[in-house]
Amino acid sequence: MRYSKRSWSFIIGCIIVASITVVIFATKRPVIKTMALSYAFDVTDTRRLVGWADNVFVGKVVKQVGTKTLIGTPETQFKVEVSDNIKGKFNGTVIVNQQGGFNKFELILIENDQLLQEGQSYLFVTKHLKEENWNTLVPVYGDILIDNKEAKKELIDKYTKAYKNEIPY
Repeated sequence: MRYSKRSWSFIIGCIIVASITVVIFATKRPVIKTMALSYAFDVTDTRRLVGWADNVFVGKVVKQVGTKTLIGTPETQFKVEVSDNIKGKFNGTVIVNQQGGFNKFELILIENDQLLQEGQSYLFVTKHLKEENWNTLVPVYGDILIDNKEAKKELIDKYTKAYKNEIPY
């Protein structure tokens, strides 16, 4: 069976179009949007921040367990294994909610706070949301990445001192 030039042109044209389509969709990266928040208190003051929080603890992100949109903004939930409590009494694992997440091809970040990474440890400052049974962290100031044991000790010391001298909200 022999193909004409016209048939070969059609086949090669289809292959080129398919290849271009694959390249476009395979390399499509999400558009990143950031949103700003206004706070009712100075979140940079650890005594006020801890005074506002229900829980302050150190934990390791096990995995992402969900995404839910509340009030028009995606929020991402993570299972976190608690290692140290500073304020509150968590045991085992808890669900930490982070405002921001994916909305189709958009990544929405609050205050440019990057999404939590599986396998990483953080100091968390959270407020419990009873309706969802999760603990929402404060963007930027409520998810501090812990790089090593020394940094962990310094953060625990700093936030323990802040807890002892907290300024309730």
